[in-house]
Amino acid sequence: MFDHGMMKKVSRRISDPKLFPFGGEDSILVQNLKTVAQSFVQLQDQRHIADYDNATFWTSNEAVTEVTKAANAFAAWKSIQNENIAQDYLVSLLIRPRD
Repeated sequence: MFDHGMMKKVSRRISDPKLFPFGGEDSILVQNLKTVAQSFVQLQDQRHIADYDNATFWTSNEAVTEVTKAANAFAAWKSIQNENIAQDYLVSLLIRPRD
């Protein structure tokens, strides 16, 4: 069901205050959601490099940095997973946005 390209596009849009001003939402919830969405985009980009760019070599520190980013995103998600803002984000990952 999940299309990573669409998920990346939706996750990028979450960070745009013009598209998602999050008026009236708790700023901590919004920041945690943005952490999740931004991490998804960044980690997806890094995964593509790791999988398809044979000229790029990763140091142990670079790998640990990416794993830490993923761990932080999971922690942010855990803190908001039951909130409406998080549930709306999950639904948006399944619905193709109108351009």
